[in-house]
Amino acid sequence: MSTKLTTSMSDSLTLDLYHAARGFEERLTRHLAAALSAQHGIALSPAQLGFLAALICGENTASDVARRMGVSRQATQRQATALANLGYLEVMPDPVRRNQSRITFTDDGTRLMALCRAKLAEWDTELLAEADTLRRAAEIMALSLPE
Repeated sequence: MSTKLTTSMSDSLTLDLYHAARGFEERLTRHLAAALSAQHGIALSPAQLGFLAALICGENTASDVARRMGVSRQATQRQATALANLGYLEVMPDPVRRNQSRITFTDDGTRLMALCRAKLAEWDTELLAEADTLRRAAEIMALSLPE
């Protein structure tokens, strides 16, 4: 006699937020890539824009970026090298930690990020009516699962 286990899938706000955030990120990078291409002739993929968004101002290490993005250090290194070849990043060996690479924005990369921020600010118009709610939601999400 076979016994079937039945499980009910309960609704999860955390799962809903996960999917909403991922979907928003995917749509955002796709729209940004299209806008940069159409308005400025800059051909970057959504994945490249997502990578650039994961970088902090100043110096980054491949390991830190890989950890933030949830990818391998090798994948990070490949993406950083490709963006360096386009002139947006500089990738250099870390003189202290020989097995690390330091990743920084070039002047062109800094200008590109300023252009991206300006485009995002234009799109903020749609969100301004709910700005307080969205800021509070972002705070709650950040605090709900500590590092």
